[in-house]
Amino acid sequence: MGETRERAEDAPLAGPDPAITEAHICGLVVGEGCFYAESARDPGYRLGWRIRPAFCIEMRRDERPVLEAVRAYLDCGGIYVLDFGRYEGYRRKRWHPHTKFRVSSVRDLHAKVVPFFETHHLFGRKRVAFDIFKQLVVVVYERRHLEPGGLIEAKALAAELARHNERGISPADTGTGGG
Repeated sequence: MGETRERAEDAPLAGPDPAITEAHICGLVVGEGCFYAESARDPGYRLGWRIRPAFCIEMRRDERPVLEAVRAYLDCGGIYVLDFGRYEGYRRKRWHPHTKFRVSSVRDLHAKVVPFFETHHLFGRKRVAFDIFKQLVVVVYERRHLEPGGLIEAKALAAELARHNERGISPADTGTGGG
């Protein structure tokens, strides 16, 4: 990904912040969240390919309490301080260091993240990204990606998700219809 991450201490989860609601989380994800997959050749894997779905929300570092509330609510994931190096000299441009909430455990994605967004619907392009992501999580959770046919399916879903997530691509361009 080209970023240097420093894993922050993951304090025990104290439970959800009563001030945060499902609607808050959905709105935050539509604006700042991302459903994505790392998909790359990797000789360390049986079929020579690595597929890792993940969900994240990235915000300015001073918004960390918001990410901690989401983490507590979903009861999974980690909080990471992003150190891109690019922030040096950016202060004068009003850029700020960022923090990321990320869930990459396939078990947590399948048992917590996917069910949350199946119940609490997203809208617009993020809903389409979630629908693709959900299919990929199921393939990986069921370990179908470890067989040639399942790997082909997983790679196709990861590529579709990456194309969908590209900036500047409209729903009409992806063949997914409206927004």
